[in-house]
Amino acid sequence: MGGDGRPRRNLRARSARLLAALWAAGAFVPVEGRAGESPEPRLAEATRLAAEPAAQAPEGGEPLGEEIDVQAPSRLTQRRSPGNGLTVQVVDRAELDRAGARTLQEALHSLPGLNLSDEQGSPFQLDLSMRGFTATPVTGVPQGLSVFLDGVRVNEPDAEEVNFDLIPLSDVERIEVIRGPSAIYGRNTIGGAISIFTRRGGSSLAAEVEAEAGSFLEQGVRGRVSGPLGPLDGYLSLGEFSERGWRVDGAAAGVRTFGKLGLRRGDTDVALSYQFQVDRLEEPGSLPQSELYRDARQNYTPGDFFKPMLNLVTLNATQALAPGLSLAANTFFRALNGEQYNASLLNPDTRLFNATLSLGATLQMDYRATLGALENALAAGAEVVGNRVHITVYQEPNSIFTTGENGTPLPALGWDLSDAQLGAGAFVQDRLGINSGPLAGLAATLALRFDWISHQIVDRSPAAPGGANGNISFQAWVPAASLTWAFAPSWLASVSYTDGFRAPAFLELTCANPQAPCVGLQSGVAPDPSFTPLHPVRSRSLEVGVSGSPLPGVTGSVNAFLVNLYQDIYSVTEPGTTLVYFQNIGDTRREGLELSLHLLEGIFGLDATYAFTLATFQSDLVLATPRTESGVENVYRGDEHPRVRPLPWLTVSAGALFVSSQYFQGDEANVAPKLPSYWILRAGAEGRWGQWGASVRVVNVANASYQTFGTFSPDVKTAGQPIVPFLTPGLPLRVVVGLRWELD
Repeated sequence: MGGDGRPRRNLRARSARLLAALWAAGAFVPVEGRAGESPEPRLAEATRLAAEPAAQAPEGGEPLGEEIDVQAPSRLTQRRSPGNGLTVQVVDRAELDRAGARTLQEALHSLPGLNLSDEQGSPFQLDLSMRGFTATPVTGVPQGLSVFLDGVRVNEPDAEEVNFDLIPLSDVERIEVIRGPSAIYGRNTIGGAISIFTRRGGSSLAAEVEAEAGSFLEQGVRGRVSGPLGPLDGYLSLGEFSERGWRVDGAAAGVRTFGKLGLRRGDTDVALSYQFQVDRLEEPGSLPQSELYRDARQNYTPGDFFKPMLNLVTLNATQALAPGLSLAANTFFRALNGEQYNASLLNPDTRLFNATLSLGATLQMDYRATLGALENALAAGAEVVGNRVHITVYQEPNSIFTTGENGTPLPALGWDLSDAQLGAGAFVQDRLGINSGPLAGLAATLALRFDWISHQIVDRSPAAPGGANGNISFQAWVPAASLTWAFAPSWLASVSYTDGFRAPAFLELTCANPQAPCVGLQSGVAPDPSFTPLHPVRSRSLEVGVSGSPLPGVTGSVNAFLVNLYQDIYSVTEPGTTLVYFQNIGDTRREGLELSLHLLEGIFGLDATYAFTLATFQSDLVLATPRTESGVENVYRGDEHPRVRPLPWLTVSAGALFVSSQYFQGDEANVAPKLPSYWILRAGAEGRWGQWGASVRVVNVANASYQTFGTFSPDVKTAGQPIVPFLTPGLPLRVVVGLRWELD
């Protein structure tokens, strides 16, 4: 390792090891044909579309000129969902390649209403928000989006956070973004769901090796091979990456392997996948405003890092039982071991270890039938998941603190908690549509889901063993209804109503006592020695929209939504500290408008999107805040929530992103200046010569200076420790060049 702890490896040696590994795995040999073609064409085509790349289409869905095929969302998707421009948008493999994104958040950034912010200071740990709801790797931030990978919910069971760096983006076939609450996807899906599907082998041999290098000593190499393997189909990829980062102690490095074996025979389709990954992500975090303007590259508390190791085994299967009747099943085993280190100037440093084991299964029965002009699609299913979470937090010495609160020499074990969770759900959804006559294209969907989850929390913390012991369970019925009308070719109107349900998470339950706040969010929320239950969050959502093609080559959509939350859960920061606790704050609201426009004329294309989201409090309340001398602020109803091809061998792309101003975290009363708005320009080009390709991507072309996150905290490096704004600087000019070889 180098002096900064970052592995320094020769890129050529890494490429050679990768190619050797792929060659050693190569029982992938072409065979003639595939036996056992399905006698049920609809199911065979559905499973093929779910596994293989879709035909080229404009961003967001179906090829221009084709009629819109509306489908209701499905917990276990057996076919590619159509991007209808309203509640469902699809990003396919071709779009991911053009974007050149390193993370899922970057890949989705161009969709309307999806915004990124950066609390940790790592490009691999960006917060993703949609319609005022957040999915983030920051433990302790209330989560409102669910993320699924091949049918497996990957929100972590300790606090519902999402470790986006563990999504194997280079192995993703498509991403489906489902906006708004959904009964089918289950608890904690109050803002929407992101469903990700990985690649698998096809009927012919394909291989690819790619190497990249760029700004801040970024380098990476990855390769894949896929194709038939006797009666099976196989897919294998390997990859490594590392970078120094543009800020002090901002390096990142990781290794990943992903493999999948599949069987398609007659009415049966089975796929077994395995993912192994180890990352180390350093987290420079935010800076006091004065230091940010002096040198945005510095690190206020050097030493923070996150190091996860993931093992994930997933089995998906589909079986046709009779014409129109099929059964889909998903089962998985997931083991995550993570280490989170947090350096502090207000408290001893902390080192958190999280060991999580998860095992679950989902079954879904689908029945499709046609009677005259009526077409009915019924889906019913059930799922169960068990999680075992064990968290230990050690206090460690630093230059200021060498002993704990009771004078105990450091390092010392501070907290030791575990949670045995059991969750179960059952759902039914029926869609009745008219396929001919004057009302052709009209369809109504009704859905109902029941969710139940229990916690058995055991506290073995040395200071007060058993202090946070407790058992609690939550349950809810979640209904949904929608009406859609494809009233003309390529035109669709939709209106829907959906309830939602979010159960308090493990670490929220053990950190809900104002008299015993927890260590701050950066360290992963060390649980307090008490057990205080919270009320679950309920939501009611209404949305209406229309999408279509008014002119040849022009498609667009307009969508409006309103989401009311009851007994919302919020994290509260203790004055003068980084300590937090959680509380029910009453009612909140998210409302907004989303617009998109796509133009395609010959070889030229243009995309434009606009989203407006207003997140407000609907109850008067008093919140603790580090911003004021009194340590509290009065929040009134209506106050806003914070954070809201021209040549056959050449592809050139460019784009611009504008993010409006937003309030700081900790300024719920909306009295301090906002985080400034900013523009980001990007450009890229890729050339192809036979099996070779070369690319260059530039992010932040104008090298604009901007900040993506702001909060208030004491500046312990200044006399008197005044409360000042802390901001996280955005990524400066970044250039990445790549070289790829492909056999397909």
